[in-house]
Amino acid sequence: MARYSFTLYWHHSVQPLSTFGIMVTNEAQAENVLFGDLGAMKALPNRASIILSSIVSPGFVIQLEGLLKRMET
Repeated sequence: MARYSFTLYWHHSVQPLSTFGIMVTNEAQAENVLFGDLGAMKALPNRASIILSSIVSPGFVIQLEGLLKRMET
């Protein structure tokens, strides 16, 4: 449950943040923080910056970038 504590805090913040930092250990955790049931993407404003601090493959980052760009439109 600890992995949700930051996301829960995000959902209860008063003002939308323009930058969201994620520090996780793998790709599955990054996807869960962003897109899971309590995912940050539900609360992030359009054009927010996401800082991903994790050991993930370059392919995952490229795939994530493409997905986020498609979500903008």
